[in-house]
Amino acid sequence: MAADNLTPVGAMPERYPWHETLWSTLERQFERLPHGLLLHGRPGLGKHDFAVQLAQALLCAEPRQGSACGHCQSCLLFLSGTHPDFHVIQPEEVVESADDLCSRYAVRYPASDKKRERASRDITIYQIRCLIEDAQSRPFIGRRKILLLSPAEAMNINAANSLLKLLEEPPPGSMLLLVTSHPARLPATIRSRCSAVLFKAPARDAGLAWLASRTGGNDKESAGLLELAGGAPLLAKSLLAEGFTEVRSGLLKDLDNLRAGREEPVACAARWKAVGAKTCLNLLYGLLTELIRDGLGVLDPTRAMPEILAHLKQGKNKYKVSELYKYIDVIHEYQRLLDGPLDELLLLEDVLIGWVRLSRLQ
Repeated sequence: MAADNLTPVGAMPERYPWHETLWSTLERQFERLPHGLLLHGRPGLGKHDFAVQLAQALLCAEPRQGSACGHCQSCLLFLSGTHPDFHVIQPEEVVESADDLCSRYAVRYPASDKKRERASRDITIYQIRCLIEDAQSRPFIGRRKILLLSPAEAMNINAANSLLKLLEEPPPGSMLLLVTSHPARLPATIRSRCSAVLFKAPARDAGLAWLASRTGGNDKESAGLLELAGGAPLLAKSLLAEGFTEVRSGLLKDLDNLRAGREEPVACAARWKAVGAKTCLNLLYGLLTELIRDGLGVLDPTRAMPEILAHLKQGKNKYKVSELYKYIDVIHEYQRLLDGPLDELLLLEDVLIGWVRLSRLQ
């Protein structure tokens, strides 16, 4: 097919301003990058988007200052979703729920050679074995093959062990990009064979400026959501788009009612399940963080969310910091478990029973 007849399947992701330092670093090493990069950092910083942009730049025939030209045959193939040297592995569940450039590539790698009743949440050994087989051939265009796994922590243990062989003996011209928000969930043997690239949140003012330019939301609301998102602008933007301010107020009201004995954990858990366990645990984690800061005397009232400040005023100095630390560790473990098969309602009931116990220790 002629390159000028190729139709882009979607726009490339935005190049975020907080990535510029990383782009400058990689640009200096562009022709001598290691065969494996581990792109890691908290959710909402655009790691996956960066990886896609990097893949296009590495495959581009005429890259300029580390960026793809967008016009060569390789770029046109890339944007049309048909580049033969770009390989993407994602969980089937992610692929089926998305309609973007990466999902067009990822459909090449189903979770199994057998028909399944439901999409897999894991990156499977079958996918990795197919990837390894495809990686053995020479690049069709140019000098490189780019292999992208996102999110890399979705690999089950068998898949990770299989991928290790690819890292130990990489085929000539191949480059592996692993994207993860949870590097500790990857085997140490995988992490040690990749060069780590850490993504950091932008300075607060820079994050707020970007958020304001994309959402037009009010400054106070944006600042509160950016704080809840741990400084990650894309996560804050997502929360804003989902109307999370109203949801947050309802969840915090539930916590107050539980603390006062006006509600039962089981009834609250059913409402929380309708919101989504991940969203609820993220909010609770943010609240606990503020409670710990308050207990240690390091809370900055100008940065806390209004509803959380109101909550703190009702229970000023009543929570034991040592117990808060124990409970936040429990919440962190529950966040980890959300990636696997579980009953979200039972998990949320347990979480809220734990909140009631914590409140009784005041």
